[in-house]
Amino acid sequence: MAKRYRPEGNGCDNGCCFGWDILREMKSNHVEFWAADEYKKLQIVEIDERAKNIYMICHQTGKITWPLSFGRLEDVHLRIHKGNLGLNAYEIEKCIPTWGNYVTGLLRFLGCTHQRDL
Repeated sequence: MAKRYRPEGNGCDNGCCFGWDILREMKSNHVEFWAADEYKKLQIVEIDERAKNIYMICHQTGKITWPLSFGRLEDVHLRIHKGNLGLNAYEIEKCIPTWGNYVTGLLRFLGCTHQRDL
């Protein structure tokens, strides 16, 4: 089983710790997590508070990603919990092109599970 994130303050709802404040906390604490393929170690390196975008760095390549909108990430998260979308890179890739591997790894790290997985 993969390592899960435990936030500093409040507990997680049903084991899932997703939220804007959690992402900000992960950035400030320099938390690292694995992409879904478990070959790339990622870290949130920048957060644009005004536009609500996050930027990640892949430690294997040293490259920073283009912005990922929190709104799109939140939409995918809600669809996964409702059972409308699977928690795998292939399905997430359809909703957020080129982000499937990274988003799947992030959501798994935060403790998200697909509704059918419960």
